[in-house]
Formats: sequence, C-alpha cells, structure tokens
Amino acid sequence: MKITLILSFVLCCVIATAQEPVQLEVWTTVKSYGFDLIENPFGVGSRMAYVPNFRNKEIPHGFVISYREPNTDIQGFNKTYTWAFTKPNDTINRFSWPRNFFPYATPDMNGDSQRDFMNGTGVFYLGTDKDEPDTLQKFQIQAGGVGYAKMNNDNCDDLYYYGTSPAIVNFVFGNSQAGTYQTASVISTYLQKDSQLEEEMKAVYKNKQGQWRLLTQSKGWTDGLYERIYQSKKSALRLYALEFTVINTDSTIVTATQIDEYKDPKWLEFEEDYNSKDPSIWSPFNSSKLLYQSEHYPKTLYYASMNTMPDKDKKYDSYATFFDLTNDKIVPSNAVVNVAAPECKILKHSIDGDNREDMYVKSGPFIYFYSVDATGIIKNTLRFTLPEDRYKSGLNTLQSIADINNDGLDDIALMSSDNTVGNYFAIVLGKNILTHTIEESDQYFSIGSPYPLPNSSQLTIPLRSEKNGLYSLTLFSVQGSAYPLFVNKEMNEGKMDFMMDISLYSSGNYILRFSDGKTSVENNIIITH
Repeated sequence: MKITLILSFVLCCVIATAQEPVQLEVWTTVKSYGFDLIENPFGVGSRMAYVPNFRNKEIPHGFVISYREPNTDIQGFNKTYTWAFTKPNDTINRFSWPRNFFPYATPDMNGDSQRDFMNGTGVFYLGTDKDEPDTLQKFQIQAGGVGYAKMNNDNCDDLYYYGTSPAIVNFVFGNSQAGTYQTASVISTYLQKDSQLEEEMKAVYKNKQGQWRLLTQSKGWTDGLYERIYQSKKSALRLYALEFTVINTDSTIVTATQIDEYKDPKWLEFEEDYNSKDPSIWSPFNSSKLLYQSEHYPKTLYYASMNTMPDKDKKYDSYATFFDLTNDKIVPSNAVVNVAAPECKILKHSIDGDNREDMYVKSGPFIYFYSVDATGIIKNTLRFTLPEDRYKSGLNTLQSIADINNDGLDDIALMSSDNTVGNYFAIVLGKNILTHTIEESDQYFSIGSPYPLPNSSQLTIPLRSEKNGLYSLTLFSVQGSAYPLFVNKEMNEGKMDFMMDISLYSSGNYILRFSDGKTSVENNIIITH
C-alpha cells in the first residue's frame, strides 16, 4: 500500500526492574514561597526549560524558569528568567524572555546555523547572531509540534505533530525565507475507507540505515449499548517507509509505503461483546507509545502495553512487552517487562556512567531511572526520592542536562509542583552505578519479583530477612495512595511468601515497599484483571 503526499524524527522511551537502585543526590533546589501558593506562588512557577550554551556558549547551563518576584502584586504575572548555575545557589537572572513566551524547543527553521526559539503553541522567534530571540521576527505556525529534525536535506529543521483523522501525521517544513512554511499531511488510506477506525502516529524515526520510518497503531470500534467497544480484528501495528523528495524550495513530496504489519493472533480469535456492561472495555493497546531508538544500542525497540483475550470467561490479560523494529519488521519479543514501559520517558543523555540513554518514570514519591540491557529488558538502576513534604508532588518537567559539577557524568533538572507546599526546582547529580553500591548493612532484607505474570487472582510476593524483627509491607499506587498489606508483623530470619489478593485493587502500576521502620526496599508490579 502506497501513500503519496507532500511531506520527522521521533523521540521516545522505555522501562525496567531492580531490587535496590542507587539513590541520586540533590545538587541544588529552589522553592516557591510566600502567599497564595495554589494560584500565584512567589518564587519558582510550574515551567522550566533547558537552553545549554546560551548566548553563543556564554552560559553553558541556561535554565529558563517561570518566576515571580516576592514584591509582585498578587494578580501580577510571572516573568520568564534565565538562570546560569555556576554554583548551587546561583539564581541571578541572565536574560528575561518576552511575556507569555517559553522556549520549549530550539529548531533552526531557516537553516542559518542559529537556533530559533519556539513555545508550545506554535509561536517562535528567529534567533539572532547573539543567540537570543529576535523579538521583531515573530511567527505563528499551525502547531507547536512534538518533534523536529532535518528531513528533506535543505539544511532547515522541519516539525512534525499528530494528525487529525484521516491524517496520521502533519509536517511543517523550514525554509530559508523566514515566514514561508509549507505544510503537509500523511493521510491514512485505512481511515479513508472506514469511519469507525483509528490510526495514529506512534513514532517517526530513522532506522539503523538512516532511512525514515513511520510507526502507527490502529484499532476499530463500534458503538455498544453502554459504551464504545473496540473491535479486535481491526487492530494492528503498521510500519511505513517515508521518502522525502524536494521538488523546489516551495514543494516537498512525501511517499509513505507500508512495509510491515502486526496483528496478535489472540485478537483475531476474540468475538466482541457489542452490548457489554463491563466498564473495563477491551482495547488491544493499553498505553503503547514508546520507542527506544539510540545510536548506542544495536536494536530499535518499541515498548507497548498490550491486551489479549485468553479465553471467553476472562475480559483480558494486560502486560508490557516490546517489539524489535531493527530490520524493518515488527517482531514481537514474547518477553514480559515487569514495569509498564509506556509510562517511561527517555532522556537525551546517560546519567549512570555508561554510554546509553536512560529512562525515567515518576511513581508516588519516587522517580525511577532505567537502562536497557543487551536483551532489551529494562533494568532499574537509579532512584530519586522527592522530599517528604512534597510526597504528592506532580512532576511537571524532567530532562537530562550536561555535566554541571564536572564529575564526568550528565545530570538532571526537574520541576515539580504541589498545591499545598508550592513548586520545586532541583538539579540532581548523575551517579556511576559501578562505583556506588548499597552497603551490606542495608541488605539484610529484600523483596523479590512478584509472580505470576500475567496475574491470577492471587499474587505471590517473595520476602527475605536475615534477622528477626518487625516488618511492614505497603502497596503504593502511581497517584501516591498507600494500601498497608501488613504493619509491624513479626518475621523470623529466612524466606517468606506473602499471598496478596489482587481483586481489591484496580488494574495498573504499583510499588511494593518492604520496610523495617528505618530503611526500606521497593519493587514495581503490574496488576491486571
């Protein structure tokens, strides 16, 4: 099947598990303060962006922060400052950005080798030779975009963003003549033929041979008596080859040719119940939206949360797995990943001492960091614990940054917020996991990987202690809710299997914490019904 159209590179993410990840350390924090923390917090706001080597490398670490001065009127607006951290307490403003503008992305739209500055609503300023936004050169395009790359070899960055049916993906092409930006859409022939079908972009990326590829996810539906029911036989992952042909400066032709398709055999066997009263309606993909595409890793992997129908009496099985796209084929791994991969996001750098990008996900008070091993399985390596007074904080932004403390490891910047205690900006140091191990004194008790996967009605949780004592086991949801399984239970030295009835808990991702009251260990689990 071929789609010929007028006209990106993808980013994405992954997942893992581990027994006791290395704890990361905070290098600096800046908090909001003052009155009316919910609506108008003084100090840091809720937005952050990283602009490295700003002003032609004058500022190696430029952190763009939403900030409100303490003497600002309560109804006044936050300003957008740039801080250059040369030491932990450095918060002197180096540059003030135009009002209501926040530089979330810095593509070079006109190919002059100078980055331009774009916010999330499609407004952008051309960059000057001083590496600052030219406020006299303001442009508006159709969308802010979800990614950008040089696609048609004209030395200008191009944007891509999600399409609206029947489009799969939309593009905006850069141009040396500022202000003239050609747009294009890739149209799904499947959507044109079937109005009760969804096909959406999951990734636009280059394969290992440097060729552009488009990965999509498709599923059909029908209106049941109570709610929409998804039709398994229409569900598919599809892989397209993208070819960009420049006709002239105002015209680029894109040819999208389908090269592979995957349908789970269990989807084809299932007969849908069109009048289902079950609120947990069946869907072939639960949350599949991640790609692990790294020049440092030999494979191109796509991680997904999948649902299949095991038999007529059970609604569905849900599990996280991955597909190998390396050879332009959608090859299922048949491996179950013990952490819900699609909840992770990928970092641009390694922060744990190797050369492969790491991933992260926030769960309750913790931010977990993962790496991918040689088999494609995800390994939990690092952990950052948000301060106790920010236990229910929302993680607004987290991204890898260049080495800020000159220890040879990339670091992390993050922004979280809480309606009761205010906002929180932090720089967290990377750590070499090969040289930082857990002390033996912390290892006298542990929690193993729960089984079986996929779940039955009972989950077995292996526990081990090397001395008698009082222990507690608690289940945490990703929203931070705590469900004590037992508290201060007398346990003898040795191993114990705790049987957990999972019928009391909804499907989703959780953290198990095993504690002696002073220290604790955690493990991630997926509960499915």
